[in-house]
Order: sequence, then C-alpha cells, then structure tokens
Amino acid sequence: IIFMDSYQAPNERSTLLRPADMAVSEEAPVDPFTLKHRFSCYDCLKIAFNCIWLFPLRLLFIVLPSAVMGSCLCMLSILCLSYNEEDPQPLTGWRKFVLQKVATKVSRLFMFGFGFHWIPVIGTPAASSEAPIMVVGPHSSMLDIFVIGCRSIPTALSRAENKSVPFFGRIFTQAFNVIYVSRDEMASRQQAATEINRRLNSGLDWPHLLIFPEGTTTNRKALLQFKHGAFSPGLPVQPVVIRYRNRMNTMVWPDHGDSVITCWFYTLCQFHNHVEMEYLPVYQPSDEEKQNPDLFAENIRNIVSRSSGVPPSDVAIEDMILCKMAQQLGMPYSTGIVEYAKVKKDLSTSFKDIKKLLKTFSIIDRDRNGLVDISDLGWYLGVPSGAGLKMVFDSMAPASDGFLTFHNYVHGLLARCSSPHLQNEEFLHTIFNYLDQDHNGALSEADMFRLPIHNAAARHTTDDFYQITPQIGFGEVLIDTPRGVDNDDLCNCSAEEFKALLSEYKEYVLLFEAYRNIGIIAT
Repeated sequence: IIFMDSYQAPNERSTLLRPADMAVSEEAPVDPFTLKHRFSCYDCLKIAFNCIWLFPLRLLFIVLPSAVMGSCLCMLSILCLSYNEEDPQPLTGWRKFVLQKVATKVSRLFMFGFGFHWIPVIGTPAASSEAPIMVVGPHSSMLDIFVIGCRSIPTALSRAENKSVPFFGRIFTQAFNVIYVSRDEMASRQQAATEINRRLNSGLDWPHLLIFPEGTTTNRKALLQFKHGAFSPGLPVQPVVIRYRNRMNTMVWPDHGDSVITCWFYTLCQFHNHVEMEYLPVYQPSDEEKQNPDLFAENIRNIVSRSSGVPPSDVAIEDMILCKMAQQLGMPYSTGIVEYAKVKKDLSTSFKDIKKLLKTFSIIDRDRNGLVDISDLGWYLGVPSGAGLKMVFDSMAPASDGFLTFHNYVHGLLARCSSPHLQNEEFLHTIFNYLDQDHNGALSEADMFRLPIHNAAARHTTDDFYQITPQIGFGEVLIDTPRGVDNDDLCNCSAEEFKALLSEYKEYVLLFEAYRNIGIIAT
C-alpha cells in the first residue's frame, strides 16, 4: 500500500462537536479477563512465612495424595470397561458407586488441603431426573469443579484442549464421559450440542450435565454473556452460584494474569480459605424460552447475577479471543474488548469481520498502544487535516480525550457504515460519478488515486489535489483481498466492484459522507 510519507500530521485535536446521530458510547467496557494480584507488606510476610511450613505440609500430605487417590478411583471405575467414543454410556452399579460416593469424599479432602476447612452449602441439589442440566456461574477458578465435586460428580462440558492432556485426558474422558468442544470451530460446537441433546433425551441414568455457560474463567467483575448450548434442549436447569469470600482472593484465575500454579501456590499459603456454594431453585423454561435459547440463557444469567452480586455485561468469550489476538499483534491485551454480544446483536456483524477490523486497527495504531489519534487515522486514510477528517474521527472517538480505542472504532464504524449506507444507491451513485471524471462508467487508476478537494471548511482558497484513496485496493494489499473485486482489472473498477471495496474499507464510507456533508462532493 502506498502511504503518504510526506503527510504532515495535524497538531491540534478535533474540536468539532459530534452530531447526535453519530454518537458513540464513551464509557469504557469492563475488563473481566485481567487480574494481577497485589499484596500488602503483611500479606507478603504471611505468604513468605506459610510457604516454609504450611505449603509443603498441605501439598505433600493432603493435596498430592488426594489427587493420586482421585486418579486411582477414576481408573478403577473404568477398569475392564469397553468405551465407545461415538456412543458413550453412563456408569452403573459399583462403578457408579465408586465415582459418586467415594470420589466425592476424595474431592472434599482435596479442597481441605487447599485450606477450605468447611464449605457452607445453601439449597439442595435437584435430582438429575428433575433438572438434568446444572449451570454454574460466575466461573472464576479452576477449583470450581472441585467445589461441585464435593457434593456430586457430574459429567461436564470441557474445552477440547483438555482431551490431549497426557494420561489424565483419556482417564477423565471415560470416567466422567466429558463432552469436548472447540471454541473456534463451528462444527465442534454443533457436534457438542448434538451430543448434549442425545444424552438428555436418551432415557438413561446420566448424572447432571455440568456447564459453565460463560465459557471461560473471569475476575468476577462482570458476568459474561451466557452461551446458549445448555439451554438449547429447552429442559429444566438448576443454577449454582459459587462465592469465594477471601480478602486475598487468590482462587480467582482469569485468562490474563498470574498462572494457575501461582494462584494455587498463593491459596495454599493462606491459613483458611472461604467458599460458599448455593443451589438455586430449579428453573422451568416457558414455551417461549424453549423456542428461544438466547432468551432462556439471558433469564438464567440475570438470576445468577442477582444471587452472586456480579453485574451482567455485554462482554463474551469472543472478547477474550480478540484480546489474545490484540496481544499477538503487539497491542495491550485489553484492547480487544468490544462487548461482542452487543456488536453481534445491534450491528449484525460476524466474529470473522471483527477480527479483520482488529488487524486493520493494529495498522492504524502506529504506536501499538491501543489508542489512535487523528494523525494516525489521517496517515492510514492518506488524507490531510481538515473538516472532513475531523468529522470522521469525531464520529468514532470520544471528543473529550482525542483518542480512538478499538471499542470506539468498531462501534462507531459499524454503526455509521451499516447497511443503509452501503445499500443507499443514491449515495454510492453520487460518489461513483464524482470519482468517474471521464464519465465512462468505470474508475481508472487516475480516478481512484486523485480526487480534487476544494475544502471550504478548512479555508482553502484553491483546489488542492491529494491522493486520498491509496488503501482502496491499488498497489500491494496489507489486509485480505476485498471480496468481489477483480485484482486483475483494478484499473477498470465498475460500480459493483467499487461497492465491494467500500464494504471492505468502511472508513472511506465515512470519509465520502463527510466530504458530501461539508460540500466538497456535490450532491
């Protein structure tokens, strides 16, 4: 792509007020994926003291022995048992007794070794025949499954990566009949949903199906959007809330923070750890909720939120994937949070398109600090400072600080460039005809590269010529090739190809609209 190396960045931030219909939320979204433990001097002294005697005592004489016993019980429960991965069956007879009665005691011993000397339980777990699905939230720790295991051993939905854990992956798969799902593969999610429905409608004596509908662990600052896999069957569910009440909440292990080993070390170095589990009443879905899993999931999430005190948010597990991607692109981890549930619902945009926008944003963000100013946007678009660029920037960025975050970029860009703009034939016809200076029904390279700008709003007295569209498909393309564009014939761009280009490079929709609004492009 040809960039304007001679382009001089504007020295002043935009002072134009954003029109009401171009408003973008300035409230920064909460980050539920980051937690760095910070300890006081007293806490550090306590950890240093306890790691000398309490940590090795618990680890060597309680935690490790109970983990070994648990693994042996799992192997015993599947001893000489044929396992069909395509058609797994629930354990019965003495195998079920070993897993459900004995293994729960071992799980309780394991938690005792971590300093959970007593675990208050509120409510009563329903029979699996009454509520076959158990949903737990908020999911904030790897210890959550052991807390549940102190009362019963359910079958669970787990991420596909756990299946490949040496030795333990195979044992736990067979003993607990785990259903694995890959977060990134649609086929895997559909296969998991099919298996869930098969088990729940098989009539066999399956234990509860345990699902963490958030899909990942968080720092308990917000309750993520619930995935509807647990709610698609339309069967009764029992919500379960787990509360960790330590001041030093070292049990919490979100995606971005201390490692799970570090968190467990801190936990083992505390004299006593507090956790509480509450079984909420069984929820019977209405006919409407049976037909609408998203509504069912949202109502359950609201119940869990009220009981746990953790507020719901529009952040979803897809935001975590975007955060990882932002970090790989050299930007701060939290850059990727866009409140994907809101984007998907209100802007009807696919996750693939959001990931593509993140790649574009990483190009615009020359400092890789997660913030873009007007000079960065002007450099990327290849346009000079002026009212048009300011209008584009102000349509997305909060006017108070003069910086554009990825969250603002996505919401502002997609809200302004949604279907009415791309489908407005009159608008596209006006822009196309203005660029088509020789009026031959096609845009040549000269048409696309050079647009005469008489910027009255910027107090230009003569026509200025700038290369304003170097990113629209000419030269080398940094991002993916636009869909529907013939790369072999870019010097003869038709109206339909031009429309396809604008659908890929939405920033220029705002730019052309701004130029039309301030009179540079005549209507």
